[in-house]
Amino acid sequence: MGRDDPDVQPRFLKARPVPYALRVKVEKKLDKLEEEGVIVTVQHSEWAAPIGPVLKGKRTVKICGDFKETANKATKMEAYPLPWIEDLFASLARGTVLSKLDLSHVYP
Repeated sequence: MGRDDPDVQPRFLKARPVPYALRVKVEKKLDKLEEEGVIVTVQHSEWAAPIGPVLKGKRTVKICGDFKETANKATKMEAYPLPWIEDLFASLARGTVLSKLDLSHVYP
């Protein structure tokens, strides 16, 4: 988990233009995310990052935030090496109970 860096100043980046062909889909997706409580409308913020809509198939659009110049710069990440995939598979080889974690709103 990361922690905030108090030396980083807030950044408000302007929105990128959304292609005309995707505008209706993007608006519908943003409305749905707000309805689900994933995002909320605010009147003012010191922080803002542009979004990038990604077309998934022909019907749906995924909203991705570009945080490389905003929140990512303000977060100090804890150093934690990722395990090798072979080690993970070996540890799961004799597993009897598996679960599924829904990350559909986390990764594009």
